[in-house]
Amino acid sequence: MELEFPLISTSPSMKKRAAASTSKSRSRSTAAKEKTEGGESFFASSNPSRKPYDFDLPSFAAAASRDGSPDLFSRHRMTPTPSSKMHTAAAATIADLKASVASGIESLKRHLDVSHSQIVNEFDASSTRLSKRFKIQTKACVQLTEEAEKDYKKVADRMSEHAEIIKGAYSELISQAHPTSSRVCKVSIPELMQSMEKAIDVLRCRYKVPTTPV
Repeated sequence: MELEFPLISTSPSMKKRAAASTSKSRSRSTAAKEKTEGGESFFASSNPSRKPYDFDLPSFAAAASRDGSPDLFSRHRMTPTPSSKMHTAAAATIADLKASVASGIESLKRHLDVSHSQIVNEFDASSTRLSKRFKIQTKACVQLTEEAEKDYKKVADRMSEHAEIIKGAYSELISQAHPTSSRVCKVSIPELMQSMEKAIDVLRCRYKVPTTPV
């Protein structure tokens, strides 16, 4: 018994889809074939004189480019590790720290220089003021000593004058008193004694007193 299948009519859109799927399958098979050929050409060379470890780098690069993958060297490029980045950051930080420390030391030096110059200027000014005051006080003391010496000389001269006057007056008094005392001792006292004896005799005669005691 024969089975009869109805014929399915193919539309133009279905034909286009079938052609597209056929072209895609052909392109995939072609790419797979090229990959296998490229890999075999990289690991196995047509030249028998080459060594087993002599790789065909150009063919491998061509196969990689046909594959659409990035280059091996660009794919395996060295990238900085986190430790190197940290080392660079630490170096930059240390450099910044050194620069900041150097700037701080320089500013401290400038501040110390300014302070030293100010202290020296103040010390010089104070020393000049003290020297001026000392000179003024010394001059005043010298003037006072000179005036005191002048006054002392005046007082000494006056005292010497008064002493001379007193000496002259004393010598004059002595010169006047000496003859008077000598006259009194030589004349006045004997005359006084004689007058007293006469008065005593008169009193005896009046009261009839004997001259010799009984």
